[in-house]
Amino acid sequence: MSSLKSSINTGADPVPNSSVPSILWPALSNVNESLTLAILGQLLTTQWWSPEMILRRQLRQLTELVSYTAQTVPFYKESLAEFARPKRPLTVDDWRRLPILRRRDIQESSPSMVTRRPFKEHGAAADIRTSGSTGEPVVVKRNAVTGRILSALTIRDHLWHRRVVSGKLAYIRRLSGETEVAAKQGKSMPWIEGFPSGPMLFRDINEPLDETLEWLMREEPDYLMTYPTYLRALIQRSAEIGIQPSQLREVLTVGEALDPEVREACNDIWRAPISDVYSAQEVGVIAIQCPEHEHYLVQAEGIFCEVIDDGGAPCGPGEVGRVVVTPLHNFSMPLIRYDIGDYAEVGKRSPDGRGLPVLNRILGRARNMLLLPEGRKTWPAFGSRGMAAIAPIRQHQIVQKSTAALEARLVTERPLTPDEEERLARHITSRIPAPMSVAFTYLDEIPRSAGGKFEDFKTEIDL
Repeated sequence: MSSLKSSINTGADPVPNSSVPSILWPALSNVNESLTLAILGQLLTTQWWSPEMILRRQLRQLTELVSYTAQTVPFYKESLAEFARPKRPLTVDDWRRLPILRRRDIQESSPSMVTRRPFKEHGAAADIRTSGSTGEPVVVKRNAVTGRILSALTIRDHLWHRRVVSGKLAYIRRLSGETEVAAKQGKSMPWIEGFPSGPMLFRDINEPLDETLEWLMREEPDYLMTYPTYLRALIQRSAEIGIQPSQLREVLTVGEALDPEVREACNDIWRAPISDVYSAQEVGVIAIQCPEHEHYLVQAEGIFCEVIDDGGAPCGPGEVGRVVVTPLHNFSMPLIRYDIGDYAEVGKRSPDGRGLPVLNRILGRARNMLLLPEGRKTWPAFGSRGMAAIAPIRQHQIVQKSTAALEARLVTERPLTPDEEERLARHITSRIPAPMSVAFTYLDEIPRSAGGKFEDFKTEIDL
């Protein structure tokens, strides 16, 4: 683990936990932490491999996964029959002939997607439940090996961004289970497995915004993790009342597509940079923001990520397509070429020398696309800071009702004047490439999803 010292912020203790009495350095970790650190040691090397070498290793792992799946998972018995006992590793062309897995497939066929011959060496499989923000919740099984690799990828994220392991992290999200209990009891948990990390404190996203800001002032965390839309609300409110966290080193955003305006506001108002993580509950971490750039590096050691166009062909640098992923190590319930419903833009190789695949932007889901009259689709950005400058808006959601009409759902401090409505309508329509009408609806609250996520824009048109 000699490379850890140069990777972690110099204000942190780079020595892992030791489980042997009086042996402090070099550390002798317990069995589980040693496994995670062993994986991490490989990740700190494989990130520098060439894209071609990474792809070769992925295809070898995918060959193993597909062969096993074809033999032991009823759902795939017919569609993967020809790959049940491969005589050679899968090629890229072989892979692209495999069918796409949809969310609806998992909902309808989940029991038949679980292996009939689990590897005991992979550990017990636990149920992972999505929040159902799409109205289509799913349950998948994930084995202990996959969880161990995801833990190592998370630690690599901390190392990339040189986070101080002894620092305090505040996590604001929809709480349940042990995190909900911890929040109620004012207890904390470590936030970096395998290291003597500082405390991670929890706060439910449903607590009153002003009280949550006061909580942040009291706790003065070094790091804050939350959803981008909730972060925007926090920053806006803190600017209005003139208070803000003073010791934040960095904000970590998760769970939603990150609006560039939120990144800008966090830098301008809180003087804190944002590092974003792209993940999905069903599959775990997909991509992490590069430590030197704002693009995302796909965590290729744990997941095979494709970006494909409507015809199924791979997208090239600068092109936008559907995100299709395959977890490499979940043999308990394999998800082969799973279309997670997101769109992303492919990037060129990262200039920092890492060979991991690059995503320039995560654009969000199909239901977050604006349908233009001529049939073209785009992802709108309505400029929340510009809207707040026009009127005292606490929360907003723009909904497309037709190709000619939008509804602006607003939570405001007071009733808006006709002039403010007119200026808001002009602002909204100025951010889209086609003329549309804007109707205003005023609400006391615009609810988040069951998992705490929020959509600034969505369409009610069938795309």
